[in-house]
Amino acid sequence: ALSRLGHMSYDVVGTQIIQTGVPASKANLIGGMEVSIASLAELVMLAMAIIANDVSHFGFLAILSVSSVAGAAWMFCRWLGNPTDEQRELFIFDPHFQLQAT
Repeated sequence: ALSRLGHMSYDVVGTQIIQTGVPASKANLIGGMEVSIASLAELVMLAMAIIANDVSHFGFLAILSVSSVAGAAWMFCRWLGNPTDEQRELFIFDPHFQLQAT
């Protein structure tokens, strides 16, 4: 149940970022890229299922899965750690995202 809650929370946050942080002129580009990356990830997942179809490969697949999630979390944190001016405007109440006087 907790994994579903995390998944749904991620979807809500992702949708909010797409709806508020992407200019309307680039929405199709972002949506198309998202679908392409998701399709590529699904292709890799299916290829791994074909290649590592024996029960003895489960440990390797579990480690690969955890590594993928950790890598994605690291990339997301790096993205949040270097906010753009648009992100600072979206999240004006967070002191981490305050605009700095130049």
